[in-house]
Amino acid sequence: MTSLILRNRALLPCALLALTVACSPQSSDAPADKASAVVACATGSPLPITGLCSDGNASLFLAIDPKAETFGPRCVWRTEEVETYPDEALVFRAQDCSGEGWDKTTYTYQASYAHEPSYLKTRLASMPAEDFGFALEVIPLLIGETAEQAAMHTLSKADPAQRPRCEIKPLAGYTVAGRAFELGPNAELKAELDALYPDEPWDACGPNGVSLDGIGFWEGRDHHALFHMLGQDTPIWDPASFTFYRKGADSVWTKVN
Repeated sequence: MTSLILRNRALLPCALLALTVACSPQSSDAPADKASAVVACATGSPLPITGLCSDGNASLFLAIDPKAETFGPRCVWRTEEVETYPDEALVFRAQDCSGEGWDKTTYTYQASYAHEPSYLKTRLASMPAEDFGFALEVIPLLIGETAEQAAMHTLSKADPAQRPRCEIKPLAGYTVAGRAFELGPNAELKAELDALYPDEPWDACGPNGVSLDGIGFWEGRDHHALFHMLGQDTPIWDPASFTFYRKGADSVWTKVN
């Protein structure tokens, strides 16, 4: 079927490719370019939820990290997608290293309701379902709420003695589509922790705070607060590429910030 579609793609419009959604992404303020969609899908195939192309093309995402390198010569960037709600999907790029003979990484979304956090989970395909890790925590924002305010609410899980001494700080050095920041200790609390643990990694401000034993940081978007959980190793996915798509009444999927 894939080869038949590829042979006829130059002649048929996207509407005749039996796709129920658009063949290419739309920005929230620009119409889809169907001609470019045909070219973009030339090296991939439409994904089942959004119909976006599987080839990891940079145009599919709000941002990518141009400095991100593949883990091996036979690793390639692919588009990944997970359904977050019936009319919303999270799309990002990740490396497919099956050409290296490595186990495939799979992605699932643990959705919650209302203002509760949801999670993007990762798992090696050969491992049991319960053996998974976390890549991203997603908190939908209330009307008028900022990502920084949503982050401060997570202090309910922090040491009560630390809560008044935790603060939001902008972060530089991270390539993301939104604004990077951390929920970390103020200068006084940091000095205390450095003195208490001079030779050990410490953490502060709860599970969504700062840990010297792994990398985690917040990202602010217009509609979501994202907490990236990178841990100690470079992830196989591109943290900069996380892009939300929403399906309109016309069944067209478009990017949202």
